[in-house]
Amino acid sequence: MPKPDSLVGRMKHLLSAGTDTADVQFLVGEGDKKELLSAHKLILMAASDVFEAMFRFDAQNAKAATAGTANSEEIKPVEVPDVEVGAFKAMLSLIYADDLSGLNGDNAVAVLYAANKYDVPGLVKACVDFPKAKLSNVFLAFDKARFLGEEILGRDELLVCGEIAIWNAVKAL
Repeated sequence: MPKPDSLVGRMKHLLSAGTDTADVQFLVGEGDKKELLSAHKLILMAASDVFEAMFRFDAQNAKAATAGTANSEEIKPVEVPDVEVGAFKAMLSLIYADDLSGLNGDNAVAVLYAANKYDVPGLVKACVDFPKAKLSNVFLAFDKARFLGEEILGRDELLVCGEIAIWNAVKAL
C-alpha cells in the first residue's frame, strides 16, 4: 500500500494504524461505552503540556531502553472514564491532523471538556467558536423559514430565544 504524500495524510495514517505503531493506549469512556484508543506519546507531548507532564518520565526511560526491550513490554492503558469516546477521538484528530470534522453540535461541550482537561488551546478555541458560527446559521434558517411562510417557533418562543441571545451577547462583552 502506498504511503500518503502529505504530512497531514501521514499523520492521519499514523492515527488510524492503531496499535501497530502506538506506544500509549487510552481506555476512554464509562460502562459499556468504553473504547481502547491508541496514540503516540511524542505527538501528544508536542501538542499538550498535560500530555508532556504525563509522559516525560516514560520518554526519558525509552531513551535508556534497548529497542528489543521497549517493544516487548505490554502497554497498560491510561484510564479516562470522564471523557466521552467521540470527544477524545475528535481531540486526537485535531492533535494529529488539524482535523475538526469530528466536532459537531452534539459533542462540542464534551470535546471542550477534553480540550480543557488536556490543555489543547487550538481545540478549546475551535469549541468556543463552534456555536458562534452555528448560531448565525440558525438565525438565517429561521429568517428564511419565516420568509417562506413557515412558523417554526411561535411568537412567545421567538421572544424567549431573542432574550437569551441578547443576554448571552451582553455577558460575552
